[in-house]
Amino acid sequence: MNTKDDDAIHVSRQPVILLGMHRSGTSLVARVLDELGLFQGHELQEDHESTYFLGVNETLLKRAGASWDNPGVFRDFLKHPEALAHTVRCLRDDLSSGRQISGYMGTAWLLQHRTLAKLDKPWGWKDPRTVFTLPLWLRLFPGAWLVYISRNGVDVAASLRVREVKELARRVKEYPKKAKQLSSHSMLERGGFKGSARCLTLEGAFSLWEEYVAEAEAALAAAANERLVVNYEQFLADPKGQLPALAKFCGLDAKPDAVERAAGGVNPGRANAFLEDPELNAFYQKVRGNAWMRRYGYDVLEKV
Repeated sequence: MNTKDDDAIHVSRQPVILLGMHRSGTSLVARVLDELGLFQGHELQEDHESTYFLGVNETLLKRAGASWDNPGVFRDFLKHPEALAHTVRCLRDDLSSGRQISGYMGTAWLLQHRTLAKLDKPWGWKDPRTVFTLPLWLRLFPGAWLVYISRNGVDVAASLRVREVKELARRVKEYPKKAKQLSSHSMLERGGFKGSARCLTLEGAFSLWEEYVAEAEAALAAAANERLVVNYEQFLADPKGQLPALAKFCGLDAKPDAVERAAGGVNPGRANAFLEDPELNAFYQKVRGNAWMRRYGYDVLEKV
Protein backbone atom coordinates (compact mmCIF):
# COMPACT_ATOMS: atom_id res chain seq x y z
CA MET A 1 0.00 0.00 0.00
CA ASN A 2 1.33 3.44 -0.92
CA THR A 3 2.43 5.86 1.77
CA LYS A 4 1.15 9.44 1.84
CA ASP A 5 4.36 10.67 0.17
CA ASP A 6 3.90 8.15 -2.62
CA ASP A 7 0.36 9.34 -3.31
CA ALA A 8 1.32 12.78 -4.64
CA ILE A 9 0.98 13.30 -8.38
CA HIS A 10 3.95 15.25 -9.69
CA VAL A 11 2.49 18.09 -11.76
CA SER A 12 4.00 21.15 -13.40
CA ARG A 13 1.48 23.31 -11.56
CA GLN A 14 -0.48 22.55 -8.43
CA PRO A 15 -4.24 23.07 -8.87
CA VAL A 16 -6.40 25.85 -7.51
CA ILE A 17 -9.28 24.24 -5.61
CA LEU A 18 -12.37 26.39 -5.10
CA LEU A 19 -14.21 25.50 -1.90
CA GLY A 20 -17.55 26.60 -0.51
CA MET A 21 -21.11 25.56 0.22
CA HIS A 22 -23.60 25.17 -2.64
CA ARG A 23 -25.19 28.51 -3.62
CA SER A 24 -22.44 30.41 -1.78
CA GLY A 25 -21.05 32.33 -4.73
CA THR A 26 -18.62 29.65 -5.87
CA SER A 27 -20.09 29.80 -9.38
CA LEU A 28 -19.54 33.55 -9.59
CA VAL A 29 -15.94 33.31 -8.42
CA ALA A 30 -15.30 30.38 -10.77
CA ARG A 31 -16.76 32.32 -13.69
CA VAL A 32 -14.64 35.43 -13.20
CA LEU A 33 -11.50 33.33 -12.70
CA ASP A 34 -12.34 31.50 -15.93
CA GLU A 35 -12.55 34.85 -17.70
CA LEU A 36 -9.15 35.76 -16.28
CA GLY A 37 -7.55 32.54 -17.54
CA LEU A 38 -7.95 29.81 -14.92
CA PHE A 39 -8.55 26.53 -16.75
CA GLN A 40 -11.30 24.63 -14.93
CA GLY A 41 -12.07 21.90 -17.40
CA HIS A 42 -13.04 21.29 -20.99
CA GLU A 43 -16.61 20.44 -19.98
CA LEU A 44 -18.27 22.81 -17.51
CA GLN A 45 -21.82 22.87 -16.24
CA GLU A 46 -23.82 26.10 -16.29
CA ASP A 47 -22.73 26.67 -12.68
CA HIS A 48 -19.09 26.35 -13.79
CA GLU A 49 -18.57 23.02 -12.09
CA SER A 50 -16.16 20.71 -13.88
CA THR A 51 -18.19 17.72 -15.01
CA TYR A 52 -15.15 15.52 -14.48
CA PHE A 53 -14.36 16.42 -10.87
CA LEU A 54 -18.05 16.71 -10.01
CA GLY A 55 -18.54 13.16 -11.28
CA VAL A 56 -15.59 11.89 -9.28
CA ASN A 57 -16.78 13.60 -6.11
CA GLU A 58 -20.32 12.27 -6.57
CA THR A 59 -18.92 8.77 -6.97
CA LEU A 60 -16.76 9.14 -3.86
CA LEU A 61 -19.73 10.27 -1.76
CA LYS A 62 -22.09 7.66 -3.17
CA ARG A 63 -19.70 4.76 -2.57
CA ALA A 64 -19.43 5.81 1.06
CA GLY A 65 -23.22 6.08 1.40
CA ALA A 66 -23.25 9.88 1.36
CA SER A 67 -24.65 12.54 -0.97
CA TRP A 68 -24.28 16.27 -1.54
CA ASP A 69 -27.17 17.02 0.83
CA ASN A 70 -26.31 14.31 3.35
CA PRO A 71 -22.51 14.41 3.34
CA GLY A 72 -21.77 13.69 6.99
CA VAL A 73 -21.48 9.94 6.47
CA PHE A 74 -18.35 10.58 4.41
CA ARG A 75 -16.51 11.47 7.60
CA ASP A 76 -16.81 7.82 8.68
CA PHE A 77 -15.05 6.76 5.49
CA LEU A 78 -12.22 9.23 6.11
CA LYS A 79 -11.58 7.63 9.51
CA HIS A 80 -10.53 4.30 7.92
CA PRO A 81 -6.89 4.56 6.74
CA GLU A 82 -6.96 1.45 4.58
CA ALA A 83 -10.16 2.41 2.75
CA LEU A 84 -8.84 5.94 2.30
CA ALA A 85 -5.45 4.80 1.01
CA HIS A 86 -7.03 2.34 -1.42
CA THR A 87 -9.35 5.01 -2.82
CA VAL A 88 -6.50 7.50 -3.18
CA ARG A 89 -4.56 4.88 -5.13
CA CYS A 90 -7.52 4.44 -7.50
CA LEU A 91 -7.81 8.19 -7.99
CA ARG A 92 -4.09 8.50 -8.62
CA ASP A 93 -4.21 5.87 -11.36
CA ASP A 94 -7.21 7.55 -13.00
CA LEU A 95 -5.69 11.04 -12.88
CA SER A 96 -2.42 9.69 -14.31
CA SER A 97 -4.27 8.15 -17.24
CA GLY A 98 -4.74 10.27 -20.33
CA ARG A 99 -7.83 8.29 -21.25
CA GLN A 100 -9.48 8.86 -17.89
CA ILE A 101 -8.58 12.53 -17.60
CA SER A 102 -9.65 13.42 -21.15
CA GLY A 103 -13.05 14.54 -19.89
CA TYR A 104 -11.34 17.28 -17.95
CA MET A 105 -8.59 18.27 -20.36
CA GLY A 106 -10.43 17.88 -23.66
CA THR A 107 -8.97 16.45 -26.85
CA ALA A 108 -6.84 19.44 -27.84
CA TRP A 109 -5.21 19.88 -24.44
CA LEU A 110 -4.76 16.14 -24.08
CA LEU A 111 -2.98 15.87 -27.43
CA GLN A 112 -0.75 18.78 -26.48
CA HIS A 113 0.10 17.80 -22.90
CA ARG A 114 -0.63 14.05 -22.87
CA THR A 115 -1.17 13.97 -19.11
CA LEU A 116 -2.42 16.22 -16.33
CA ALA A 117 1.13 16.29 -14.96
CA LYS A 118 2.30 18.37 -17.92
CA LEU A 119 -0.50 20.94 -17.84
CA ASP A 120 1.54 24.14 -17.77
CA LYS A 121 -1.07 26.83 -17.13
CA PRO A 122 -3.06 27.72 -14.00
CA TRP A 123 -5.78 25.12 -13.57
CA GLY A 124 -8.17 23.82 -10.99
CA TRP A 125 -11.81 23.09 -10.36
CA LYS A 126 -14.90 24.15 -8.48
CA ASP A 127 -17.31 21.69 -6.87
CA PRO A 128 -18.84 22.26 -3.41
CA ARG A 129 -18.60 18.54 -2.65
CA THR A 130 -14.84 19.02 -2.47
CA VAL A 131 -15.39 20.51 0.99
CA PHE A 132 -15.87 16.91 2.19
CA THR A 133 -13.54 15.08 -0.20
CA LEU A 134 -10.65 17.54 0.22
CA PRO A 135 -8.46 15.18 2.33
CA LEU A 136 -8.22 12.82 -0.64
CA TRP A 137 -7.35 15.56 -3.09
CA LEU A 138 -4.66 16.96 -0.83
CA ARG A 139 -3.04 13.53 -0.69
CA LEU A 140 -2.75 13.74 -4.49
CA PHE A 141 -2.00 17.47 -4.75
CA PRO A 142 -0.33 18.40 -1.45
CA GLY A 143 0.64 21.84 -2.74
CA ALA A 144 -2.82 22.81 -3.98
CA TRP A 145 -3.91 26.42 -3.59
CA LEU A 146 -7.22 26.75 -1.76
CA VAL A 147 -9.83 29.46 -2.32
CA TYR A 148 -12.68 29.36 0.19
CA ILE A 149 -15.88 31.34 -0.52
CA SER A 150 -18.32 32.10 2.30
CA ARG A 151 -21.83 33.56 2.10
CA ASN A 152 -24.65 34.42 4.51
CA GLY A 153 -26.39 31.18 5.48
CA VAL A 154 -29.89 32.67 5.16
CA ASP A 155 -29.36 33.62 1.51
CA VAL A 156 -27.83 30.20 0.88
CA ALA A 157 -30.82 28.45 2.46
CA ALA A 158 -33.28 30.61 0.54
CA SER A 159 -31.55 29.89 -2.78
CA LEU A 160 -31.50 26.16 -2.13
CA ARG A 161 -35.17 26.13 -1.16
CA VAL A 162 -36.17 28.07 -4.30
CA ARG A 163 -34.36 25.57 -6.48
CA GLU A 164 -35.90 22.51 -4.85
CA VAL A 165 -39.42 23.96 -4.70
CA LYS A 166 -39.23 24.82 -8.40
CA GLU A 167 -38.09 21.30 -9.24
CA LEU A 168 -40.95 19.77 -7.25
CA ALA A 169 -43.47 22.11 -8.91
CA ARG A 170 -42.13 21.13 -12.33
CA ARG A 171 -42.60 17.45 -11.62
CA VAL A 172 -46.13 17.99 -10.32
CA LYS A 173 -47.03 20.03 -13.40
CA GLU A 174 -45.63 17.44 -15.82
CA TYR A 175 -47.26 14.48 -14.08
CA PRO A 176 -50.59 14.42 -16.05
CA LYS A 177 -48.71 14.37 -19.35
CA LYS A 178 -46.34 11.65 -18.21
CA ALA A 179 -49.23 9.58 -16.85
CA LYS A 180 -50.68 9.34 -20.38
CA GLN A 181 -47.44 8.13 -21.88
CA LEU A 182 -46.78 4.44 -22.39
CA SER A 183 -43.60 3.30 -20.68
CA SER A 184 -42.09 0.22 -19.10
CA HIS A 185 -40.89 2.41 -16.22
CA SER A 186 -43.05 3.09 -13.18
CA MET A 187 -44.67 6.47 -12.58
CA LEU A 188 -42.64 6.78 -9.39
CA GLU A 189 -39.50 6.49 -11.45
CA ARG A 190 -40.67 8.76 -14.28
CA GLY A 191 -42.54 11.44 -12.44
CA GLY A 192 -42.12 11.06 -8.70
CA PHE A 193 -40.28 13.39 -6.37
CA LYS A 194 -36.56 13.60 -6.97
CA GLY A 195 -34.41 16.12 -5.22
CA SER A 196 -33.31 17.21 -1.80
CA ALA A 197 -36.10 16.85 0.75
CA ARG A 198 -33.78 18.46 3.27
CA CYS A 199 -33.64 21.64 1.23
CA LEU A 200 -37.39 22.01 0.75
CA THR A 201 -37.41 23.98 4.00
CA LEU A 202 -35.34 26.92 5.17
CA GLU A 203 -34.47 25.06 8.36
CA GLY A 204 -33.19 22.03 6.50
CA ALA A 205 -31.21 24.04 3.96
CA PHE A 206 -29.71 26.22 6.70
CA SER A 207 -28.60 23.15 8.64
CA LEU A 208 -26.83 21.92 5.50
CA TRP A 209 -25.04 25.27 5.26
CA GLU A 210 -23.92 24.81 8.87
CA GLU A 211 -22.61 21.34 8.05
CA TYR A 212 -20.60 22.51 5.04
CA VAL A 213 -19.20 25.54 6.84
CA ALA A 214 -18.11 23.45 9.82
CA GLU A 215 -16.43 20.93 7.52
CA ALA A 216 -14.71 23.62 5.46
CA GLU A 217 -13.33 25.32 8.55
CA ALA A 218 -12.09 22.00 9.94
CA ALA A 219 -10.48 21.08 6.62
CA LEU A 220 -8.72 24.44 6.33
CA ALA A 221 -7.51 24.22 9.93
CA ALA A 222 -6.01 20.80 9.25
CA ALA A 223 -4.28 21.80 6.01
CA ALA A 224 -0.99 23.68 5.72
CA ASN A 225 -1.80 24.83 2.19
CA GLU A 226 -1.81 28.42 1.09
CA ARG A 227 -5.36 29.72 1.07
CA LEU A 228 -7.41 32.79 0.30
CA VAL A 229 -10.78 33.41 1.94
CA VAL A 230 -13.34 35.30 -0.14
CA ASN A 231 -16.37 36.82 1.54
CA TYR A 232 -19.16 36.77 -1.05
CA GLU A 233 -20.83 39.97 0.12
CA GLN A 234 -17.55 41.91 0.25
CA PHE A 235 -16.61 40.58 -3.18
CA LEU A 236 -19.91 41.82 -4.63
CA ALA A 237 -19.36 45.23 -3.08
CA ASP A 238 -15.92 45.71 -4.65
CA PRO A 239 -15.11 43.16 -7.38
CA LYS A 240 -12.58 45.40 -9.12
CA GLY A 241 -10.76 45.92 -5.85
CA GLN A 242 -10.67 42.24 -4.90
CA LEU A 243 -10.08 40.59 -8.26
CA PRO A 244 -6.39 41.53 -8.69
CA ALA A 245 -5.39 39.83 -5.42
CA LEU A 246 -7.56 36.81 -6.22
CA ALA A 247 -6.07 36.52 -9.70
CA LYS A 248 -2.51 36.83 -8.39
CA PHE A 249 -3.17 34.15 -5.77
CA CYS A 250 -4.34 31.79 -8.51
CA GLY A 251 -1.24 32.44 -10.61
CA LEU A 252 -3.06 34.55 -13.20
CA ASP A 253 -1.52 37.57 -14.89
CA ALA A 254 -4.70 39.62 -15.07
CA LYS A 255 -4.49 42.88 -16.97
CA PRO A 256 -6.54 45.88 -15.76
CA ASP A 257 -8.86 45.74 -18.77
CA ALA A 258 -9.52 42.03 -18.18
CA VAL A 259 -10.31 42.72 -14.53
CA GLU A 260 -12.64 45.52 -15.61
CA ARG A 261 -14.54 43.21 -17.96
CA ALA A 262 -14.80 40.38 -15.43
CA ALA A 263 -15.98 42.71 -12.68
CA GLY A 264 -18.60 44.19 -14.99
CA GLY A 265 -20.70 41.04 -14.78
CA VAL A 266 -20.96 41.09 -10.98
CA ASN A 267 -24.35 42.09 -9.55
CA PRO A 268 -23.90 43.77 -6.14
CA GLY A 269 -27.64 43.53 -5.48
CA ARG A 270 -27.33 39.86 -4.61
CA ALA A 271 -25.61 40.62 -1.30
CA ASN A 272 -27.82 39.97 1.74
CA ALA A 273 -30.90 39.77 -0.50
CA PHE A 274 -32.89 38.22 2.35
CA LEU A 275 -33.24 41.65 3.96
CA GLU A 276 -35.86 42.54 1.33
CA ASP A 277 -38.07 39.53 2.09
CA PRO A 278 -40.25 39.56 5.25
CA GLU A 279 -40.27 35.75 5.60
CA LEU A 280 -36.52 35.47 5.21
CA ASN A 281 -35.96 38.42 7.50
CA ALA A 282 -38.03 36.69 10.18
CA PHE A 283 -36.03 33.50 9.69
CA TYR A 284 -32.82 35.53 9.98
CA GLN A 285 -33.92 36.82 13.37
CA LYS A 286 -34.21 33.20 14.52
CA VAL A 287 -30.76 32.13 13.34
CA ARG A 288 -28.67 35.30 13.57
CA GLY A 289 -27.25 34.14 16.90
CA ASN A 290 -26.00 30.89 15.35
CA ALA A 291 -22.31 30.31 16.06
CA TRP A 292 -21.33 30.32 12.39
CA MET A 293 -23.42 33.41 11.65
CA ARG A 294 -21.52 35.17 14.42
CA ARG A 295 -18.22 33.74 13.22
CA TYR A 296 -18.67 35.40 9.81
CA GLY A 297 -20.17 38.60 11.17
CA TYR A 298 -23.67 37.97 9.85
CA ASP A 299 -25.32 38.53 13.20
CA VAL A 300 -25.22 42.33 13.00
CA LEU A 301 -26.97 42.99 9.70
CA GLU A 302 -29.92 45.36 9.51
CA LYS A 303 -32.07 46.57 6.64
CA VAL A 304 -31.13 50.10 5.67
